[in-house]
Amino acid sequence: MIITPIWNRMIGGLVFGVLAGAAAGWAFGEMWRDERTTVRSGLLFGFMLWLAVVPVTLTNAALRSTGFAYEHRDVTDAIAIVLAVAGGLALGWLRAHRLRATIACAAAALVVTMAMGGPVPVGRSVRAVEILFAVLAACLLGGAVVGLLTPSVEARLRR
Repeated sequence: MIITPIWNRMIGGLVFGVLAGAAAGWAFGEMWRDERTTVRSGLLFGFMLWLAVVPVTLTNAALRSTGFAYEHRDVTDAIAIVLAVAGGLALGWLRAHRLRATIACAAAALVVTMAMGGPVPVGRSVRAVEILFAVLAACLLGGAVVGLLTPSVEARLRR
């Protein structure tokens, strides 16, 4: 309530958070479609999703350190998008070997990257590194919740 600028930006963050959660839930459902889900499978999914988007940040840090990112912002943004989608594609295909899961994971990785505000500028400060690990915590928590709730939701849908 005291810090005024945060309230103006919070709505956009909430929208991306909801979209990221929906995309991640879809990806989780596709990846564990024929398996029993648990909190453990949710935690595993959250960790794998985070790993799928980490290359976006690491590549961006490398591009920033060489000065490329500052001179070629559009190319750097395109690289981030391609890496996010590629990370999700790899996650979906390696885990599930199904097209729908692969597409769902690509969408989830892209939207999670967008929810992070793009690549986290980890080379700039310790705070940025903390943000990257806060995203890990959010992915783990979200995955655990989805893994926990999925069996009860599926049971209700079958009725």
